[in-house]
Formats: sequence, C-alpha cells, structure tokens
Amino acid sequence: MNPPSKKPNPTASQSELNYQRILREMESLGKLGHWEINLANATVHWSKGVYDILEMEPNDLPVSLELGYHSVHPEDRNKAKQHMEDVLAKGIPYNLECRLVTANGGIKYIHSRAEVIRNDHGIPTDIVGIFQDITEKTESILHLKQQEIRLSSILQSEPECVKVVSPDGFLIEMNPAGLSMIEADCPEEAIGQKVESLIEPADLKFYQTIHENALKGIKSSARFRIIGMKGTQRWMESTAVPLTDQTGNIVSVLSLTRDISEKVANEEKLIRIKRNQEALINGTSDLIWSIDTNFCLVAANKSFLDVLSYLLQVPAKEGDNVLVKTAGEEFYFKWKEYYERGLSGETFTSYENFISPITNEEEHREVYFKPIRNVDDKITGLACFSKDISTLMKKSKELLLNEKRFRALVENGTDVIMILSPRGQGKYVSPSITKVMGYTEEEAIQLNLFDVIHPDDTPKIKKRLFEVLALPLGASLQSETFRAKHKDGSWRIVESTLTNMLSDETIGGIVDNFHDVTERETHMEAIQIQNQKLKNIAWTQSHVVRSPLARIMGIIELIRTRSLTKEEEEKSLGYLLDSANELDDVIGDIVRKSQEVIPPEFNSKP
Repeated sequence: MNPPSKKPNPTASQSELNYQRILREMESLGKLGHWEINLANATVHWSKGVYDILEMEPNDLPVSLELGYHSVHPEDRNKAKQHMEDVLAKGIPYNLECRLVTANGGIKYIHSRAEVIRNDHGIPTDIVGIFQDITEKTESILHLKQQEIRLSSILQSEPECVKVVSPDGFLIEMNPAGLSMIEADCPEEAIGQKVESLIEPADLKFYQTIHENALKGIKSSARFRIIGMKGTQRWMESTAVPLTDQTGNIVSVLSLTRDISEKVANEEKLIRIKRNQEALINGTSDLIWSIDTNFCLVAANKSFLDVLSYLLQVPAKEGDNVLVKTAGEEFYFKWKEYYERGLSGETFTSYENFISPITNEEEHREVYFKPIRNVDDKITGLACFSKDISTLMKKSKELLLNEKRFRALVENGTDVIMILSPRGQGKYVSPSITKVMGYTEEEAIQLNLFDVIHPDDTPKIKKRLFEVLALPLGASLQSETFRAKHKDGSWRIVESTLTNMLSDETIGGIVDNFHDVTERETHMEAIQIQNQKLKNIAWTQSHVVRSPLARIMGIIELIRTRSLTKEEEEKSLGYLLDSANELDDVIGDIVRKSQEVIPPEFNSKP
C-alpha cells in the first residue's frame, strides 16, 4: 500500500525525494490517487493525484471524512458509506466503484481499493487506499452498451431478416422478422438448424455462392426461394458479409435478407404485360412511335420501323431522325408541320390518303398526335399513332351505297316498314307510307297504330302485339290482313307481318312490314260471290235439265226395242223433238244467266 502524501521534508534524503517524484508521475500517468483515513479523528489525507482527479487545489490541511463523502455523487453516496461500514464491521475487502463530483461540477468514475489497518486488539485505526480514474473506460463501456442496446433494438424491430450463420452453415442467431419469414414459432425451433434445409433445392446454388463468398471475405448478393417450416414458399433477396474476430479471422457470416415475393410477382406480371404489349403492338399493321423534341425516334413498333427503314433505305433504329427528305419535299414539310404542331402542345388527328410505296395499294390512315409531358408539365416529346382505316373506308363506301339502294327500294316500293313500340306507337316509318296510306312520315310517326286500325280489328291487333313479344329475336308472326284508315277517310285492307326486334340495339322495336291488298281482296271477294251465284244457277237449272233429258233418254230406249208400230214410232220421234227443243231452251237460259253474273273483264275474249 502506498504511504500517504506528505510535503517534501527538507531533511529527507535524496532517494526519498526521488521516490515521491516517481510516485507523483505514476499517479499522473495512471490517473491514480492515494488516500488515508484516520478513524480516530475522522480525517482524510489525499495525495496530489486525488486533488487532480477532483480538479481541486492541493490542501495541507486534512479533509474531514464527511467532506470526503461529500465529493461522492449524491446517488452513490449511501452506497459508499454502506460499503465502508460493511468493510469495518464484516471484514470484507474494500473494493468500490462509484462516481465523484469534481470541483468544476464534472463527474468522474473511479475504482477504489483499500486496506484496513488494525491495532494489536484488532480494532481498525486507519484505512489506506488508492483509487483510479476509470471515467474513459466506464464511459466507453456505457457507450458500447448503449450501442449494443440500440443495435439490439434495431435488429429486434428490423422488418428484414438479420441472421448470423456459422461457417458450416448452421444458424447461430436470427431476429424476430427472420423467424417470422421462416415460420418459426420461437427461436429454439430455428437456432442450430442447417440453413440450407430451408432453401428451395433448385436455388440452393445461389445461397451457397454468397455464403462461400462471405467466408472468403467477399460481400455478395443473390435471389433464391425458401420453403418455410410450415410449407410457405417465398422469394428472398440476401446480402452476405463476413464477421471477424479481434484478430481479423472470419468466424461467421452475417446476412441481411428481405422478402421480395410481392416484388418478384409484380416483376413477373410486368414482364407478362410487357411481352403482351410487345406482341400486340408488333402484331398490328398500325404504326406506333414516339419522338423527342429534335424529331429523333425514341421508341417504335415493328410496323413503323419497317416503314421508316423503307424510307431511309437502311434499317431504322432508335435515335434516327423521322423527317425523311428522300420521300420528297411535300412529304417532308407536311410531316414537319404535324410534328411541330404536336411539340407545341396541340393534340390533334389527321387523315391521310395515299398510294403505299411498299404495297402500291391505296391506303387510308387516321394519324393521332399527342404531346408527352414530364412531371413539370414540360413537353419532352410526341406520341404518334397511325391507324389503317382502309378497310373501314371501303366498308363505309359499301354501306353508303347499300344505304342508298335500300332507301331507293324503301321510298319507291309498295311495302311500308314501320318500327313500333310494344304499345303500338310509331318510332320510324318508311317514306312509302305516303304512297300507300296518304300520310306524310311526320304525320304517321305522331299516330298510334290503334288510331288507324278499324275498331272491329283492334282485339286482333292487340293479340298479335302480345304474341310477337313472346317470340325470339328476329322471329316473325304469320302475316294477316287488317283494315286501316287511309288519310282520305277510306278503309284499306293491308297485309301485315310483325317481327320481334325489340332487343336489337340498332332497332329496338317491333318491325311491322305491310302493304295494301285492298284491290286483291276486293277481286277475291267478287270471285267468291260470282262462284256462289254460279253454284246457285247450276243447282237450280240442273233440275230443269233433268226432266227433258230423262224423256229423251226414255224415248230413245223405247225406239231401240223396235216393238213400236210405225205410227207409235213417229209419235215418239215427235215427243223426242219436243224434249230436245225444251232442253235447248233451258241451256240458252243458263248461258244468259251466267253472262249476267260474270263481270265483263272475266267474260271478255282475248
């Protein structure tokens, strides 16, 4: 134990002075101080090293024990006093770490050790000890502990998997996020297990590569699939680095692994979408391209590249200028104007009609131009889309021609076409309505079907409207005749066919196709009346004819028997002639009556 510090004695030997100097240097170098407590008078003597630690000026006077305790940090003061009491009462070694408060208000951590000096009766008389300033060491340890706590907190809350793996591939440590990824309910299920057992066999080589690289001191990353302890497959992206000991030897591998299953799924989806888009845009005859503000090609589909290659007479590629002078000045300046309009901010459509230099066929194209803007709304380019509408134009011409033909047939035909609602209200009527029924198209549309149908035929019309609605789309009812009022007030007989086109979005109603059959029906009625009259004549006259005809037949049979006398035979011939004349009169009467029944047009000869 070092002796208490004392002032140099002028009479002391040179060796003692040298010893004291060495002691002071040792205390200064080791941040040490020694002290001595006299228990009899409760005084404390400090060496210069103690004063230096406490940032106080050396004092010759002894310091009181209470004042000495006052230098101890308030939170550690009771601990220091209690330790002193235990040392004196129980005889335990004096070994204390506590904090001291310096004269300038600073805090120092010290480690103090001391020895109790007792008299011959075993009663403590003095305590001699030293303490060392361990502030730097303690603060470093505290700093390391704080860092460890922060690091542990980070690892525990880190959403990615952090794991430490031994060189031979066994799991040493893993944070909660990692345990969750591998579907471990507790650390004990995973720690000590072979990591390779969790890797999808097909991807094992990727994991092994980064693990082996880390053992060689190389940081590397890889993607692979894992199969969790409960069977769930996940895509992982892992970065492995070596962990070394104090001598620099690699002792384990540290990996940061994140679950990228959703990312991989999205990437695969984007790849599918991109491939589909490429297939769509490259599989069409439409031209799709975009340019920058310098008229240079940024992107294009195959169809546009084929056209541009033909114009340039070399294979076209991104970066080529799309303004081609070889196609002629008119072509050049027209498209330059289009591009400038679009790059100025205008969105517009143009229509082009030309003879294709590639196919030598007439083409019609609809070309759409739209500016491309960045997040600052600045125009950075132009998107262009050229659609081949040649077939559409051809069909449009055919439709227009067919429409003209149809209108000519509808306007000049004898049939009327009407589109009716289920309640009989007109939605459309063909122009032939005027020729057939006398109404204009506007007048006919305003009329309901029941406004012109004869009251006696109304129940039949209602029944037909109900029946046609029950038919499938495009099916028709058998045609029937009805009486309809002409604009001049007369009743006309029309033959009508109803077709269900209600669910056809282009028609949306019941199609009524009808024509005037009044004349035909009148002739048929006249013929039926005439036939009936002829039947009546035939029935009536047949009885008159039978009487003379029966007499003639009877007389002829009688003569043929040759049983008559000459006188009876002549008399019979007279009867025969009378009966023949009577029969002739009857036939003449029938002819006259028939001529009275049959109208002249039926009786006339060609």
